[in-house]
Amino acid sequence: MFQMAGPEGRRTIVVIGEGLLGGAVSDRLRRGNPLVESHRPTNWAEPPASLGSDLALLLDGLEPSGSAEVIWTAGEAGMQLPDFDHAAHRTQFAAQLEAVEAAAGSHAPTVRFHLASSAGALGPPTPWPRAPTQTSPYAERKRIEEETLLGLGGEHRVYRIASAYGAPTASGRAGVIGLLIRNALLGRETELFARPSTLRNYVHHHDVAEAMLRSLDVATDARLLLAADRSHTMSEVLAEVGRVVRRAVPVIHRPPANDHDMVFDPDATSPLLPQRSLAAGVRSTYDALLSR
Repeated sequence: MFQMAGPEGRRTIVVIGEGLLGGAVSDRLRRGNPLVESHRPTNWAEPPASLGSDLALLLDGLEPSGSAEVIWTAGEAGMQLPDFDHAAHRTQFAAQLEAVEAAAGSHAPTVRFHLASSAGALGPPTPWPRAPTQTSPYAERKRIEEETLLGLGGEHRVYRIASAYGAPTASGRAGVIGLLIRNALLGRETELFARPSTLRNYVHHHDVAEAMLRSLDVATDARLLLAADRSHTMSEVLAEVGRVVRRAVPVIHRPPANDHDMVFDPDATSPLLPQRSLAAGVRSTYDALLSR
């Protein structure tokens, strides 16, 4: 959690989740911002029941703010999640939102949520003939979370994000490109749930973090698409990783859980997202791994 003073007053930013995206958001906030940081380990896939009370304790140590921005990146990941009780998940997620809103609302008069969701599972926010569509437990989970948040009213936002990747975090999350690079360096095989010709859309986690933080200060739609202008086949990804690491990239192809191409209309992608080429993203991920 971060608190900073700007020309329009004090703002508190709460980051829920410390995985690939939440970690990138926190790292971006730490760069070049005079701020006060309060932190409590949140290395979990699903937020605990004590989330609201934990947040209230942290906020109690900070000066009141004019606004609170809650960036929610926590949640189960992966297209192969098992089925679940939809009603129970809706109730649980609504209770978590309510508890966080109550805690943040006692600290700041304005509270906005920014929810990381999945473009791969749900497609873009606006209809497009080539948009990926699927029905899966993962897609249903994300759809329920979006509907629950936006059903609260207010200026909350949802970010439908393509396949994010980066150097593996402490939580183990890295996206397929990060895993391919790490495993190639270690001489390990990587399981790929995709055909060599399958098209996927890849965005670097630092670029996603930048877009989410830029959106705090501009008027946008309730749902935003964060995707690259161009999608790539798995064969293209493997070739680029091999070129950068300069060694074999051993993989095992498994039957894909979501056997569809992930292609988006470039005009629908939010201009807030920096567009990084696949080559530049693979190189920066490789460099980040070597620097550790």
